[in-house]
Amino acid sequence: MSRIGIIRYPGSNCDSDTFRYFDTPETPCFYIWHKETELPSDLKMIVIPGGFAFGDRLYEEATGTYKISPGTMALQSPVTQVILEAASKKIPILGICNGFQILTGLGLLPGKLEFNDNKKFTCKKVMCSVNCKTKQGFDINKEQELYIANSYGKYVIDNETYEKMKQNQQVFIEYKNPDKVAELGSQCNIAGVSNETQTVFGMMPHPERNNTGFLDVLNKLMFSNEYSCYESSEVFKKKITDLLCSEHISYKSTRKHLKHFHTEEPWVVQGPGENAGIIDLGDDYCLAMRIESHNHPTFINPFEGAATGVGGILRDIITMGARPIGVLDFLRFGTDEHSQKLLEKTIDGISYYGNCFGVANVGGDLYKDKSFNKNPLVNVACMGIVKKENIIYGNARDVGDLLVYVGSKTGNEGIGGAAMASQSFSSNQDMDMLQNNVQKSDPFLERLLLEACCEIAEQKLAIGMQDLGAGGLLCATYEVVHRAAEKSKKSLGCNVFIDKVPLKHKMNFSDVLISESQERMLLVCNHEQKQKVFDIFKKWDLEYAVVGEVTDNGSYSVYHQDVKLFKEDMSFFADVREDWEIPRPQKGLMTPPQKQHNMDLWKVYDSTIGNRTLKGPDQQGSHAILDIYEINKKLHISWGTSYDECHKYFTTKEIKPLAIVNCLNYGHPKTALGDLITLIHDVSRKGKTDHVPVIGGNVSLYNSTDGKNIYPTPVLVMVGVE
Repeated sequence: MSRIGIIRYPGSNCDSDTFRYFDTPETPCFYIWHKETELPSDLKMIVIPGGFAFGDRLYEEATGTYKISPGTMALQSPVTQVILEAASKKIPILGICNGFQILTGLGLLPGKLEFNDNKKFTCKKVMCSVNCKTKQGFDINKEQELYIANSYGKYVIDNETYEKMKQNQQVFIEYKNPDKVAELGSQCNIAGVSNETQTVFGMMPHPERNNTGFLDVLNKLMFSNEYSCYESSEVFKKKITDLLCSEHISYKSTRKHLKHFHTEEPWVVQGPGENAGIIDLGDDYCLAMRIESHNHPTFINPFEGAATGVGGILRDIITMGARPIGVLDFLRFGTDEHSQKLLEKTIDGISYYGNCFGVANVGGDLYKDKSFNKNPLVNVACMGIVKKENIIYGNARDVGDLLVYVGSKTGNEGIGGAAMASQSFSSNQDMDMLQNNVQKSDPFLERLLLEACCEIAEQKLAIGMQDLGAGGLLCATYEVVHRAAEKSKKSLGCNVFIDKVPLKHKMNFSDVLISESQERMLLVCNHEQKQKVFDIFKKWDLEYAVVGEVTDNGSYSVYHQDVKLFKEDMSFFADVREDWEIPRPQKGLMTPPQKQHNMDLWKVYDSTIGNRTLKGPDQQGSHAILDIYEINKKLHISWGTSYDECHKYFTTKEIKPLAIVNCLNYGHPKTALGDLITLIHDVSRKGKTDHVPVIGGNVSLYNSTDGKNIYPTPVLVMVGVE
């Protein structure tokens, strides 16, 4: 049950009145003593009451000398930590009269409160006007008589801040008859204000003084954030539908074409359709491979866009039970001054994440062309090694399996990221607004995830594992259940409990489900193994929670506590398809990009950590060699923009190539699909002839701005062993 905490300072004279006013069976009140420093659990709201006899004077001992300094004593109390922590977590806070004074003193509300113009304590009932619109859409228009009782009721604010406050709807109470309160001198007749996010409120009138009629106003103000979490079923369903129909998730324009790739050979353990492809290296060891793009986010925020691109590809490898041993980055940037700045920050982001995580960057390339001025490309490939017996697939197994969340808390980062990556840019877009679609990175946390997941894989405790990438918890939970249903031929579904998801702050319920916050994984385990899994998470200091379970009803259901927010048959998530008229290839109309040979770019990457790099980016050539010392073999990696370019290296070395992954970067599908399909058929034909399968890949479309496409840019990575 949620509770309301009443801050209690020694000598307060309004605390008991405030307690009685807010206390209800649904939200009981309790006191928070001024020496407490721990934020209580189940806290719905904090109220700082007025009447601080203690807070108004400053002294060392109650019986000693003192001076009048409203709020200073209270500000110095340990409970200030509780107030500040509650504010950071967006728990509603209300300060009444002197409580208002405290909030301005803490900087949680703008302005300050000074001694009344009449230099006297003033107590009387005055008419107030409440007129504001909350961030969540509540229109509040009300006139109400309220008591004032204060000496320091003169609200003062500078004009510039006041104008900003008016625009943000931060002034929520004004004195209705200025002549009745002239003795206060409050600027612009202000009686109550909020912070910009409308989570902290301060008011001079005392609502608790014989006025229960004001509770409705306070409820709408204080808990509008909470109410906004509950969206209508139509809104909830639309958000999910829009996400699932995005190109980035559904592959609706390319799925049927990608099926032409040659994908099967005896050494292929896992082909396309999983978190990563896997090939058998022999001697009971396997190689996991994956390549991904992070193009749109890099243009908006090059450091975080590139860093989270590295983090995402690493998690794809980790989910297979593998330990990453090398990454490669393939960069395509413009030729103008802004592109150079983007490139520098992108390289910083890649080196930051990879170096902190501790994985060798063993190769890649950089091309420049004016077509990339507003659509840079960042493709990242990753390889990982895993014992064949330790491979984990991205699926559940049966009814009762637990869906376990682990890693970073969920926040508002990356919401709409997949949808954004499925749209073209335009010059008049607000890039500051798009910043919210870009995730934030934490490579140190990802390292903990790696070690925990490798330990779980070694002990064979997980049934399945899935990265919380594009589409967040929604896509991860659906995918593990969908794969289980396909393999078992059972009518499986799941219940997802979003109230169990660790949160950074209050969020709309649908956003909890689709957030793309980084460094998060979903594990599937059974009841028998769960405690061992939890113990490993605790060992690595990771936060975790059981957020769902597999059911036998064939439905995908979402709950918040006991409230069902969403329920649809699993077929609701069926493949989305979009057919385009296939245009002719466009390559001949554009000049090929120029390859850059500045090897200094790669010096900021740690290319030797792991002690496997036999040939890395410090030497010329589109290839790398890694030592697979576990089985005394060498992994050869080549890359290029065509099958022939990659295959030529293996021909000269007389080494049998074993697999390809590809990242296919093109413009708007209306004009770019011709080039992509031509590439697919070329790779398919040659791969089938040479017995080189495609085991995974990524398609990035809509790399265009104002109708101008990028130069068609496939990136292929080929591997073999000797």
